[in-house]
Amino acid sequence: MSAGNILYVFSSRRACNAFCAQQEDGFLPTIWSVSEFYSQVSYVPHLQKIPEGVRQVLLMRAIQEVQEEGVLKDSENLIVFEKTFLGYLDGSAFVAHFFSELAQFDLNITQIPSQDTYGDYAYHLEILQRIYDRYTQALQAWGFYDPLLALKPVLIPSVLQKFSHIEFYMEGFLNAREKDMLFKINEIVPVILHTACDRYNKDFLDFLHLELQINHTYALDLRALVGGQNPILHSTHTPFNQDKIRIWGFNERMEQIGLALARVQEWLKEGLEPSKLAIITPSPEMNTWLKLLDIKGNLNFARGKEARVIFESYLKALENLAPDPHSSKPPLEQLQQACQQCLQEAYSTPPHKLQSFNEEFMRTYAPIQASLKGYGFKDLLELYMRALKDLRIDDVGGGKIKVLDVLETRGLHFDHVVLLDFNDHLVPHIKDHDLFLNTPTRQRLKIPTLQDKLNLKKHYYYQLLQNSTQVDIAYSQANNGTYSKMILELQLLNRHQNKNSPPPFKLFPNPRTRHYQEEKITTTIPAGFTWSATKFNDLSACKRRFYLKYIKNYAPTPTEGFNMGTFFHEILYQHYSTHPTTPITQAHMQNYLQQRLENLSPLEHLNVKLSLEKMGAFFVEEQKRLASGKVLACEKNFSFSWQGVLINGRVDRIDQGVDGSYAILDYKFKSKVSVDKDLDSPKGLDYQLLIYQLAAPSLGLAGQIKTAFYDLRAGELVSEIPEILQGKQERLEALLEGLDREVDFEKTPFRQNCQFCPYVDMCGNEEGALK
Repeated sequence: MSAGNILYVFSSRRACNAFCAQQEDGFLPTIWSVSEFYSQVSYVPHLQKIPEGVRQVLLMRAIQEVQEEGVLKDSENLIVFEKTFLGYLDGSAFVAHFFSELAQFDLNITQIPSQDTYGDYAYHLEILQRIYDRYTQALQAWGFYDPLLALKPVLIPSVLQKFSHIEFYMEGFLNAREKDMLFKINEIVPVILHTACDRYNKDFLDFLHLELQINHTYALDLRALVGGQNPILHSTHTPFNQDKIRIWGFNERMEQIGLALARVQEWLKEGLEPSKLAIITPSPEMNTWLKLLDIKGNLNFARGKEARVIFESYLKALENLAPDPHSSKPPLEQLQQACQQCLQEAYSTPPHKLQSFNEEFMRTYAPIQASLKGYGFKDLLELYMRALKDLRIDDVGGGKIKVLDVLETRGLHFDHVVLLDFNDHLVPHIKDHDLFLNTPTRQRLKIPTLQDKLNLKKHYYYQLLQNSTQVDIAYSQANNGTYSKMILELQLLNRHQNKNSPPPFKLFPNPRTRHYQEEKITTTIPAGFTWSATKFNDLSACKRRFYLKYIKNYAPTPTEGFNMGTFFHEILYQHYSTHPTTPITQAHMQNYLQQRLENLSPLEHLNVKLSLEKMGAFFVEEQKRLASGKVLACEKNFSFSWQGVLINGRVDRIDQGVDGSYAILDYKFKSKVSVDKDLDSPKGLDYQLLIYQLAAPSLGLAGQIKTAFYDLRAGELVSEIPEILQGKQERLEALLEGLDREVDFEKTPFRQNCQFCPYVDMCGNEEGALK
């Protein structure tokens, strides 16, 4: 291929910069990234490319309009977007990714149902089709085009003909649209395709119809390929070298940073070229610790600094903004005025980056104010703050050693790298939206499957290993963590440097050894102490836990997150408190769920829906129970005296049969509901059903009374046999007799009780909790 005005195309701007750095003094050739290349040589006639922010708003509006039309007839409607501004905002990201994948592979959404053999996604796709139609109409109305949709750009020959040929360096794979355009470009100007073939991307190169060998790099003449000639201009074989890789296992995740910082010190001491050195972090969480512990300022974070940190004071001021109740201006104009005032109050001279962001945000949304109708000041403020928090500021004052993620290493070569967090759940890692559409459907549609996406990520890591002279790999064993399966696939287990010993890299000095003396706690239980079934259970399971929780009143940290059992408790109470004779059905549950939708995240909502699908036996049991009785009470409190102590509590539910019998029920929502079958169990006894039985007279119940756990999954009542209940009563009587004097609040010898105990750190049984 003759020299001349050559165009070089690389996978990323970082790879372009690395290529420039290798050139001799003089004029540089034209060098573009892949995204720059396709945008420079093609266009969509008569339309303007939609700004990212505008896309978000128009997609949100389309989702909202479809949601307001109502659910589809006869569907369970598993794709449900929370009916709030934030719900539509979160939903727009999923929808955008799905539409983008279809466009990349020249698929129309209407093609999918024919390949969805079992109709698994029929209702989901119908909803998405309606969103697609609404969004397309909005684009046409505003005169935008979106690469997410199936508009094919037109090539610009005059741009391409300036070059004698194109050297195209491909990393990973090309989607169908990129392949099609590349071969059309090849008709206008010759293209030399550079690619590496390995065990993970070999299938991605099938479109070339060549017998490429693993661990080879190739330069391919696409015109020769199309003409049926041998297209291989040259190839290089690079065997995979295990000896250059060292693997380190760490007990705690943060300890990996000791390895990274130690290597940085070694590299700088040896005077190595900084551009050939890197720390690789699959997860941005690790960057927070690296920034904190890089006290010498040797690291430079390629992702930049987070605006949420740099502009923290401004963001806090934004949180307190409120609309002017007397203003008649549109919400966007009110927001612009309020943000400008905040800027002036927070900074004597507003930072240029922040001022530019503010102006760009307002300039982006001003032309589509009509589409913002219905969104209030607070909604637009949330949109503004999210965009600002996503903003990254170049780390211009950083150190010499780059901190990169694996995507940023494409096309680069290194002398030394440290690869952190090489754990199975992170390497490789894909996002939740990549899981939509199952593998058979994706195969029939000829779009990447889950395995294809995993292999693509592995390909990037593999090429990083291939293109580096020396590699240190670290992983964490915390929380039962293990190394990535790539270590097994590449037969690297023998490269472990510290298999049976701690790694020689420390962040902090060794703690001083202190003689441990077990604390003995003896005291009396306060007079007038009020008991409950939970307190008896805690005392039985571990006297030390009881002491810390009820005598010292050390309240455990409230658990965050969604509790499925509590959620169903609330719904059952809501239903039976007003409909005591009407069995609850799945339809009732769906209706109550819809009423509470705003309080649930999309993932929580999906989990509830899936759980409801598994509760068929419970709904059948409810029909049987209420056919011969009714729900007498729900969430009913009780209080009674027994053996000289006061016992309080609350029953989940009381049923009354037509024969005058009663059932006191305690709801359970867990994978397996069981009762005690051995009075001498080392884990302690559960007194819940006994306390219910003893409480019956205080609840106004007499006659035939049954106490049971109600398994909401299996739809079964789980009761204890009379002999066990009688034995528990005798044990409890004996227990109370010994509590009128000093009690030795010893730790439980049954260490499994410590596994989920919130006091395990305080009493020093953390090692036992892991056994």
